[in-house]
Amino acid sequence: MVDDSSTALGFARLLLEEAGHEVESTTEPTQALELIRDCQPDLIILDVMMPKLDGFELCRQIHKDPELGQLPIIMASAKAYESDREKAKRLGASGYIVKPFSMEQFNVIAGSMGSMMVSTWGVRGTLPMPQEGYIRYGGHTSCYSLQLSPERHLIFDAGTGIKSFANALLREGKGRITADLFITHPHWDHINGFPFFTPLYIGGNEIRVHGARQDDQGFEKLLMAQMDGVYFPVTAREFNSHVTFNELGEQTLTIDDVQIRTMLLKHPGQCLGYRVDYRGRSFCYITDNELYPADSAFADEEFLHQLADFCRGANVLIHDCTYFDSEYTGRLHWGHSPLSEVCRLAHLAEAERLWIHHHDPDQNDHDIECKLEFCAETLAGMGSKTRAVLPREGRSETV
Repeated sequence: MVDDSSTALGFARLLLEEAGHEVESTTEPTQALELIRDCQPDLIILDVMMPKLDGFELCRQIHKDPELGQLPIIMASAKAYESDREKAKRLGASGYIVKPFSMEQFNVIAGSMGSMMVSTWGVRGTLPMPQEGYIRYGGHTSCYSLQLSPERHLIFDAGTGIKSFANALLREGKGRITADLFITHPHWDHINGFPFFTPLYIGGNEIRVHGARQDDQGFEKLLMAQMDGVYFPVTAREFNSHVTFNELGEQTLTIDDVQIRTMLLKHPGQCLGYRVDYRGRSFCYITDNELYPADSAFADEEFLHQLADFCRGANVLIHDCTYFDSEYTGRLHWGHSPLSEVCRLAHLAEAERLWIHHHDPDQNDHDIECKLEFCAETLAGMGSKTRAVLPREGRSETV
């Protein structure tokens, strides 16, 4: 810890040591680099307002040092201004906490660093199923979120589940948020929750929406056409947040220190799969996608291995698992996969966990549980280390 106030430093040090942390500290920011090199800490906490060398400049110097540049930094200050938070983020700080802070506040920020919190908001495909016998794992269509910090969210698809995500943000009393929404493709079950995403209407939020164009139709026009007043009564003129659109193809983009890669999938139209890499952890979202059986005239082993390489070593692989093998027979070229081929992909990719996603509207809770049993047995038969998981709406898991 580096803080020119011995009182603030003493209070924070006592708080952290009582929680079981070992703390090295100094009130002299000009001596901080030497101290950090000597002790190689797991985490650095820097005060912002310090004489001779302020916290922002010290943060900049740490990140320029090849020996120290990867160490996580939390900026701590009595200043709660959004501009200071943004500056800390631009300089590479992993978090910003307002003094005096509680242990609970510290744990929220420190606990999110170097990990990803994956939350499930919609697992269904094609149609929401809000009826008894179909909602044990959730009745909403596709939506997942990744939380990388208290203010930073990545969202994947805007099916009806995105409304539940918005409700959760409001319940938690989140202030201003910065979110990147990644749309796989503009089929209804992946976009029709977008107008109900409440943060769009709240001033001060920043929301960037990413996706692919379709032939001569630009991505922004595709997504916003559902809010032109014909299909939905509230138009985009009501947005109070800062909303921007980014058109994607197969590419790699970096947002802060998060790398996002895209890959075109086998599905009618332009459909993108996403891979997120963040501080040694990885998340893949592959829906909708058709993996043809190996004995099919349309089998494409080259694509299968390319996709396996794309998903290589993912901690969480969410993949289209729409059909049992017996169901798939009559649904060739519908753009969705049989379970056995998804298991083969997960095994080839050496994924840690396969999340079974995109359930057909005719599949009830029992059918979905049978999918889990089938995948677990199939993976075990392959000698795979991949574990099959049934994501449940409203649940979160740290990656």
